[in-house]
Amino acid sequence: MRSSSLLSHRISGLSENARGALWILVSVLGATAMTIGVREVAAEIHTVMLAFLRSALAMVTVLPILYHHARPRPHGGGPGPLRFTAWKLHLLRGLAMVVALNGGFYAIWKLPLATASILFFLAPIFATLFAMLLLGERVGPRRWAAMLVGFFGAVLILRPGYAPLEFAMLSAVVSSMAFAAVLTIGRMASDADGSDAVFVSSTLIVGVATLPPALLYWDLPGSMATWVLLLVVVAASSVRTYADIRAYAMGDASFLAPFTYLRLITVGLAGYLMFGETIDGVTALGGAVIIASTLYIALREAQLKMRRRGPGAAP
Repeated sequence: MRSSSLLSHRISGLSENARGALWILVSVLGATAMTIGVREVAAEIHTVMLAFLRSALAMVTVLPILYHHARPRPHGGGPGPLRFTAWKLHLLRGLAMVVALNGGFYAIWKLPLATASILFFLAPIFATLFAMLLLGERVGPRRWAAMLVGFFGAVLILRPGYAPLEFAMLSAVVSSMAFAAVLTIGRMASDADGSDAVFVSSTLIVGVATLPPALLYWDLPGSMATWVLLLVVVAASSVRTYADIRAYAMGDASFLAPFTYLRLITVGLAGYLMFGETIDGVTALGGAVIIASTLYIALREAQLKMRRRGPGAAP
């Protein structure tokens, strides 16, 4: 008990960036556990069915939020009822999540885990593009160049014309694009109705919208071990989401960005040790190009944010 209190005291004494980095490490472990769980469960049931079961089980997580907003308060105040005034944005975000989830699970099933994870890191590049198109953010020539470099890295991995273009690779790219749309539309919906409403609407929409395609591959897990792995997928994805929220609430995105790439190491190591997977040199080079591009975009956005704050802003 004393050692736990001492550890908590030491963590609370760390800088906000350091504590954010610790949360990113939790996110990395959650993402790795989720990826391994998806690969294992996909050996028994189709990923479309897996996406539905994961989403249906995750719907339970909205109950505490609904209770928090609905319970009466003796002295008034509190958050009040959830609002869904921007319902079109909520719907679009939920449908984009369906695409991201199904595409991502299929890529994890069919591709080496490291290759899938590398292609998932295209999401920040797409997010920069969507921020310009949907939010009206100005993107200067440096970030344009970084985006083009990142797309070149993806071309190196896909190698169109030199190797058969795998549907799973395209699925990973589409998943990254859809996840970038989720992030961008989520910002717009949160500004209108708050983050709790966005979380609730997305969870419910995804749970419902993943059902129709799942009916085509309906096959419930037949073993208790698979159900346990499915619960691991749900828990790990929830831990990752929560850890990401805590991390970016504490630390600067530019400081935390390098730590997110530890996921490539943990997932790649898991793929090698558990499934005997390796990646070739061209894929590794493409991954390095994508990582360099997304890191530059994060650093450049941090510089612009500091500049907008002005010289008198806190560092």
